[in-house]
Amino acid sequence: MTTDMAPTELRARAAEALKALLSQVSGVRLTEMKREPQARGRAVEIVARIDVFGHTHTLACEVHSDGEPDHVRAALHGLRDSAAHLPANTTPLLIAPYLSPEAQALCNENQAGFLDLEGNARLTVGEVFIGTRSLPCHAIGRLSAAFHQPPARSPANEIVHDGLRRPSRSHTASALVA
Repeated sequence: MTTDMAPTELRARAAEALKALLSQVSGVRLTEMKREPQARGRAVEIVARIDVFGHTHTLACEVHSDGEPDHVRAALHGLRDSAAHLPANTTPLLIAPYLSPEAQALCNENQAGFLDLEGNARLTVGEVFIGTRSLPCHAIGRLSAAFHQPPARSPANEIVHDGLRRPSRSHTASALVA
């Protein structure tokens, strides 16, 4: 999925999403975040230094506007090359507006973390694993519609509704099976 968001806005939203993700884990503290000026041949756009239970780690982040698997594959190649010039305890992290399950699998295969602006993330740093998953927009619509429908009529539901209307009536487990 390609976004029509301006590159500076995308980088700003990516930095905020990264801060929000890291703040969810009590043992992880963001100590420094720098936005690197874009340079030809260098994929790293955000460098974040974090403290994980007293150990310093670096996150080398590339912000990519297109999360399609073909583009992700090329972005991961550039990110791994750029991250190789950073300290040994550097974790590459790809940030995009949305990453499909296939693109997420590519990140996993390449030992790179990922974060998308939809709320999906997977990041392993030292002893800490951070993973979040959001529902796709179409699933949220189905869930919302399900909450507005009346409950299904089943034998168990009939007993519950009947019991609410006539609490003195007793029910047995065999009535639920019938």
